[in-house]
Amino acid sequence: MSSKLPVPDKPLVILILGGTTTVSRPLIHYLVGGDKKLASYIRLVDRFSFKPPTTYLDKPFLTLLDAPSSPIEYKQINLSNTSRHTELFTPPSEWAGVSIGKENFDVVFDLTGEPAFDKSELIQISNTYQIALSLATSASQLDPKLRPGAYVRLTFPFYEMKSLPSSSAGHAETANLKPDGDRGRWWHETVRGIGRLSNLNFGVIRSGAMYGRGTWEGEVTARLVIGHVYKSLNEEMKFLHNPDLRYNTINTIDISQALYLLALYLLNTPRETVTFQCGVEIPFSFPESSSGFSLMPSSKRDSMSEMWKTVSTVVPEKATVVVPLFNVVDDDDATQEKLAKVVAQVWGIKYGFLGSTVASLVQQFAKTDFFEMVEDVNELHVEAWAKMLAATEPPITLTPITPFLDEHAFRKLAICLDSSKARRILGFKPIKPRIEVEELKVIVKDFQDDGLW
Repeated sequence: MSSKLPVPDKPLVILILGGTTTVSRPLIHYLVGGDKKLASYIRLVDRFSFKPPTTYLDKPFLTLLDAPSSPIEYKQINLSNTSRHTELFTPPSEWAGVSIGKENFDVVFDLTGEPAFDKSELIQISNTYQIALSLATSASQLDPKLRPGAYVRLTFPFYEMKSLPSSSAGHAETANLKPDGDRGRWWHETVRGIGRLSNLNFGVIRSGAMYGRGTWEGEVTARLVIGHVYKSLNEEMKFLHNPDLRYNTINTIDISQALYLLALYLLNTPRETVTFQCGVEIPFSFPESSSGFSLMPSSKRDSMSEMWKTVSTVVPEKATVVVPLFNVVDDDDATQEKLAKVVAQVWGIKYGFLGSTVASLVQQFAKTDFFEMVEDVNELHVEAWAKMLAATEPPITLTPITPFLDEHAFRKLAICLDSSKARRILGFKPIKPRIEVEELKVIVKDFQDDGLW
């Protein structure tokens, strides 16, 4: 716990929106799974059914949810249904026989959004941008006494980044990073849209590559699965690109810590001070007009979809939007070499790298061959994985865990972020400072115990 921020007099009343497949479950465990209860009541709202479950729910989360006098309420609601928003933002008068004693939520954690790169732009608009913006708009329009005290959104490193030298701390929050693809642009514009709303005490955490217990989303877990595939094939695991490509990671428990610390900071700091200390201008990410500024390089404008022009709520390019933004990554400053090494140690396999020269030749001079290569590699991985699942006793017939990687995952993508501001202002200090072999083994065992791996 940070020594820089005052501890609340009593546990918080918290609303979590979405994120069941990403960080909501570890966030709840962070808040109420330890000896010190940081929340007296938590409402989690998402589209999934829990009973029966229509998505994977890990055992530690289910234990907390089903415990006698559990402080956790789950509501299955379509978050795009604005007629239910007032209900969502209104805590009950009591829960589990205990008075809540508040008309509003202390904190809202917005964990909504579609994290998959290969989803269409239309899905990114509806499931990321429009849902998050409509929820935040509803919260901002509540009566002041019903409005949440802090509104915190989680976003991911969906940006094009240079892999800076190891002597550099990484890209700061003020760096003009270009959103990567439709996913990156709509996640970016979501922050911009919410940031322009008045009457909302808003802030954003931007994480590195996430991994953690019960988390199957993201490329860290995918690499772990692929390592197991190569163990079964008795082959060396090889990566494209150079071993020193920086790939900053963070455990989901530390993303949870950062979200909570930002909430405390927003609750205890005057808005003017927040903006002065950590406000970052969020630029327009679509093609610029003849006079405006945009993050989009001119070489890419002609080929980009103009679907954004049909979305009336997109903040105009000339509008200035300033948002409190914090990067969070662990202490490891991981690289492809480090990730490959720990995955190889988990499975007792060899690893290597094809090198930047080979990858560049494939990408620049034989685009068709690149896609064929992706198809061939995925076919190898998925067929082997299917055989492994079938050979399990009993056979595994349904699992969200897969070694499949879309073509985007084969590109030369760095994650290189400077989290010194979060450490300095929020007092953020990773609980899991490094990605360790034993931690990855625990992640695998959890999935195996649940019959998914």
